[in-house]
Amino acid sequence: MDFLLAERLENTMHFQRLWQLLGIVYIATILIVSLVRIPDINQSFSYTDKVIHFVSYFILVGWFVQLYYKFASRLRILLAAILFGMVIEFLQEMTAYRSFDYVDQIANSLGAFCAFLLAKTDFDTLLGRFDLWLYRLKQ
Repeated sequence: MDFLLAERLENTMHFQRLWQLLGIVYIATILIVSLVRIPDINQSFSYTDKVIHFVSYFILVGWFVQLYYKFASRLRILLAAILFGMVIEFLQEMTAYRSFDYVDQIANSLGAFCAFLLAKTDFDTLLGRFDLWLYRLKQ
């Protein structure tokens, strides 16, 4: 995406603050779910937890890269998500009921990186299209 188009798109979201707020709520949800005691769940296959980590961070980065179109902003989003995942893993180690897991961190980072890569496709316009549809519906 060229710079001028990115600048135009970044400034045309009609519900930008709402999307940002929903993203912050999602971040808080990840933090809370990552730090509370979760009862053992009968997992259908052994890597269910890793898939959840991957998908959670894919959604996290995928959400925010749709709000910010400049490459530098997107790179900061990616790095912040990876750092957030690392901090959570260290915080989990400080609890009596959770533990640090390198594989969780890898799954988090891979999910974040895949969403970052998809931002180079039409994936990055999904929220913008929905924003425009809501705006027109409101009119």
